[in-house]
Amino acid sequence: MPGDGPEFSPPGEDPAPHRPDPDPAGRHAISTDFPDLTGPATEDPAPAAPRQNGVPRYAAFDLDGTLLDAEGRIPRATVAGIARLRGRGLLPVLVTGRSLPSFRRWRDADRVLDLCHPEVLLEEGDLVYDRGQDRHRAVAALPADAVARVRRACADVVASCDGRLLASTRRAAVAYAVAHGVPRDAIGIGPPTGPSTRLMVFGEKPPEPPGTEGRALRGFGATLLTAAGRGKAVGLAALLTDRFGERDGLSRVVAFGDGDNDAGLLAGARLGIAVQGSSPAARAAADLCLDRPLEEYLATTDLAGPDPTHRS
Repeated sequence: MPGDGPEFSPPGEDPAPHRPDPDPAGRHAISTDFPDLTGPATEDPAPAAPRQNGVPRYAAFDLDGTLLDAEGRIPRATVAGIARLRGRGLLPVLVTGRSLPSFRRWRDADRVLDLCHPEVLLEEGDLVYDRGQDRHRAVAALPADAVARVRRACADVVASCDGRLLASTRRAAVAYAVAHGVPRDAIGIGPPTGPSTRLMVFGEKPPEPPGTEGRALRGFGATLLTAAGRGKAVGLAALLTDRFGERDGLSRVVAFGDGDNDAGLLAGARLGIAVQGSSPAARAAADLCLDRPLEEYLATTDLAGPDPTHRS
């Protein structure tokens, strides 16, 4: 962004409170430089709004149903809108429920990913994928005894384990592949080989042991089990604290989503925006519900202004 230095940090604050380096080898080091916006922006960016606490600095986007169309692509006009946000001083961050194998199958992604923060929040924030380093790390996990109990009680279970998908049966692997559009050979057969961030149980309703939360996925005939107290809002707030020293949760985030699993993110953000066609839960949690395509909203709205909560 013209006139800014390379560090993306809150005004008048150190980029992050001092803490021992958790990764002295630099395996997860990332650059927070803005990319060169020579891409699809449709207009010269206006001067950024004054940097003050509470003014949005981040734009969080869900993928499926929000950015991606029915063919799994992002319209060019939406890419231009994201570039416009970046040019006006907001850092886009992707927050999705996709697993790592599913995310890696996303085609035509580079033109969008180059505009976004290099770390993508997968599995609703429980798995962080650093695209620049091609590394991932789990930031939450189910209790090991809970995983064992669910696998004993239920026949068809798929575990996400260190970014891998491991199914208890071939039937479960096929059901997961069909539900999520991933190749069958991307799903192994066997018990989890380490901490599991989530379990998808097909068929019968699984038990919910202490430390877990379940959510019915009605369209898939399945239940998703995750660690208790997690979700997109929690994962994003942790990332912003760790990387940029943000201390006030999502107070400087504008969030876009469409599904039930986006409701917490929309409710927690400074401005939560439910896109056209959102679920009732997402619409109820949002500050603003769009009745026009996302790309039209991004092309005409100044989210970097001092009061983005105005209704227009």
